[in-house]
Amino acid sequence: MAGSITTLGVGSNLELQSILEQLRETEQAPIKAKETKRNELKKELNAYNAVNTKLFSMKSKALSEDILTATANDGIAESSSHIEVVKKARNSSFQSAGISDRNAPVYQAPSTGISSPTARAVDEDGTIHIKYGPGGSQTIDVDVTAGMNLTQVLDAINKNAANQDSEGNPLVKATMEKSGGNFYLHLSAAGDGDPFDTQIVEGEPNFDFVAEDITISIGLAKDGKPNFLKMTPGTTYAQLAQQINDAQIGVTAKIVDTGNGETPFRMVMTANETGEDNRILIQQNLGSIMEEVTGKNGESLNSEFKVNGISYQRQSNEGISDVISGVTLNLKKVGESTVGIAKDMDPIKENIQALVDVFNELVKDIGKSKIPGEEDPKNDKKNTDEEPNPLEDSFEAKSMLSKLRELISTSIPNSGSDFNSLTNIGLEVHKDGTLSLDEAVLDEALASDPEKVTTLFLGDEARNRKGLGDLINDGITEMVSENGLVSTEIDMIETRMENLTANIQRSTQMLDKRYASLTEEFVRLDVFISQTNRESGLMKSMIESFNKTMEK
Repeated sequence: MAGSITTLGVGSNLELQSILEQLRETEQAPIKAKETKRNELKKELNAYNAVNTKLFSMKSKALSEDILTATANDGIAESSSHIEVVKKARNSSFQSAGISDRNAPVYQAPSTGISSPTARAVDEDGTIHIKYGPGGSQTIDVDVTAGMNLTQVLDAINKNAANQDSEGNPLVKATMEKSGGNFYLHLSAAGDGDPFDTQIVEGEPNFDFVAEDITISIGLAKDGKPNFLKMTPGTTYAQLAQQINDAQIGVTAKIVDTGNGETPFRMVMTANETGEDNRILIQQNLGSIMEEVTGKNGESLNSEFKVNGISYQRQSNEGISDVISGVTLNLKKVGESTVGIAKDMDPIKENIQALVDVFNELVKDIGKSKIPGEEDPKNDKKNTDEEPNPLEDSFEAKSMLSKLRELISTSIPNSGSDFNSLTNIGLEVHKDGTLSLDEAVLDEALASDPEKVTTLFLGDEARNRKGLGDLINDGITEMVSENGLVSTEIDMIETRMENLTANIQRSTQMLDKRYASLTEEFVRLDVFISQTNRESGLMKSMIESFNKTMEK
């Protein structure tokens, strides 16, 4: 408490602190009453906000996209189509010849018979012709003489004057490699450029102790250009498959076991998607390793089917939605079938029922006498107490329900249809104010004339007539608008709460100020009484002493 002094009254031996607190509590009663009223308004505000949320839910149901979708489907004539699937779309594929081991080399490192880097490698004078770049745009001629060993040839290649670009950077790098006890020279690009731009080809005559990286190309027809990869001497089929997969070019490569004799393994490449756009295209060396399987000899990879005798081709078997209006075809197998087109009215039924359900929730929320008590954030224990419903006796809330009931059960004037109200298609109003929907009546209406049911909701644009969905939407929009019934009530409550809060703050400040002053007066009183008591005690002591002296 502001101005509280716990030792007040010690000097006077009076309950001054208790008296001061009791006086403050008495004068604080009006402030507590205002705080109680503010809490009640807060509960009422929460209740109206919950009502507002349900109104927006009804508003969305009144003109749901599901209904609009159903109407669009209604524009498609009920019919049936004869479909013949001639051929399903397939994935382009290639396979290698059979191999005995998945780790067999797809590009064999040379067997030179040279057991040492310093052993004789060149038997007669000659020239190693190395072509570098796209189409062998740059030639590096390395002269070798009889008796040279691999180390000497390696130096001759790496130090060749032609083996550099315009800036003096090396183009081709020769390294010493060993395979199966034999040594050979491996030629690779000295830089990290694109595999196509840095490809290497050894020209004629070939020296059997030289092996260069091979550039291979693989791509899909839709990409317009191939992807280039490099294959080093000694690369196995399993390594090549992994290299293709790592490139992520829309092709999956794997080693399969066919179980066929002594060479059961094959490398298989398959396009990830079907159709001609995904036909695998291979060139430059890989074509000599792989043989086309699916799509061989130009056989089409597209699906082929007929609808009512008319032939079609598509890239895939799934999601074909541009042949029969409003129908998506998924081709499962070759053969003939008939597709029937019927209208789906379930979205309309679901949205009418949703309107009824939300309205009944509002009736229940406003009409019940008790609501669950508020949870205390400082207490983990669930609050099982109930509190009075702030909307039970609210004239505004009951007026809103009445208006909603009128909106939902309203009739469309001059509709020219047997269905001009929800009551014509199964809506029932009960004595307790709730609504229900007779699904049998609604199903019968939808079966007899679905167009009129949808027109009831969405109106007739040609005749410039609004539908029930428009009327409900407009009515709820008015309720939740800035000047509407619900929004006005919420604004009034918020204004009253703000005024109460300001009043409570002012009153509390005045009370604090008053009791700060009163506390100071009580302190002075305590000091005065204490002083008086001491003087009284001294006087009493003096009188007693005087009396004893006189008695002697």
